[in-house]
Amino acid sequence: MLCFQFLALTACLYLAVVNAHPLQDLSVTKALSAHSKLAKRTNPSIGKGIDVNDKDEGGKLVPRQGRPTTGAFSNVQELLDYAVFDSEKGIDTSSPIFSHYFLEEHRDKVKKVLLKLMGDPTSRKDHKNEGAGKLGQITFQGVDTPNTGDDAGCAKPGTRMYTEYYDTEAPVTVVCEDAWVFPDRDDQDCDELGDTLSDDFPILGHLVLHEYSHWDWFLRDIAHGSIVDQHGADEQISGYGLENAYHDLDKKYAVLNADSYAWYTTEVLWSILCNKEYKPPGDDDSD
Repeated sequence: MLCFQFLALTACLYLAVVNAHPLQDLSVTKALSAHSKLAKRTNPSIGKGIDVNDKDEGGKLVPRQGRPTTGAFSNVQELLDYAVFDSEKGIDTSSPIFSHYFLEEHRDKVKKVLLKLMGDPTSRKDHKNEGAGKLGQITFQGVDTPNTGDDAGCAKPGTRMYTEYYDTEAPVTVVCEDAWVFPDRDDQDCDELGDTLSDDFPILGHLVLHEYSHWDWFLRDIAHGSIVDQHGADEQISGYGLENAYHDLDKKYAVLNADSYAWYTTEVLWSILCNKEYKPPGDDDSD
């Protein structure tokens, strides 16, 4: 009997250690626990401050009931899948979309980064809309954790998400309130997007992909550097945002610029789904 109790205690202590999250205090409710059991193993964990039962906020991250390909985590894999495997506009084709964001000499490296986030599938059939297993090591939370100094967290203008501990095996992505206005792919409409690339194009999965690309611990060996929000040689020119990623950032820096990946996959996605070639941002008056 004592032996059984000792073994049970040992097992409990072992499980507590291997499941411990040293970087933050996570609160797991019964609802979150149930969701975790049902979620794909490749989806990030849900932490404090996000309610997956709230369809207007946390529920946008995960699949809707009976619709397994909805939700931002699934939408990221769709963005990646089209960019890598589409036979007309994907990365192995002559589509001009790649050159909108990257240099030709970086094509192979960009593809490797995208594939890594997908779990390195050899084909679309092999992908099955599931991502790299290690994505399950990321935690998404709604609790803002700004640092002292220049890091204002969600209070910084234009911040929708940001990632902490990106150089570790267990990063934490904070989702700010401003992120929840972004739609699911199924809630976006081709007619409403118009003919010109604009800030209306990103879905919530676009933001999630941007944050995935910051995971230095996971991607650094492939990217040969940290994928950040680049400024290039000119601190006044940011790589963040459509106009900057498309027009302003020197493309030699784009392979290490998070928004270049997000916007590249976003333009590929809507070009395919809406069967349209979009005008460059700012070209509303062009013929």
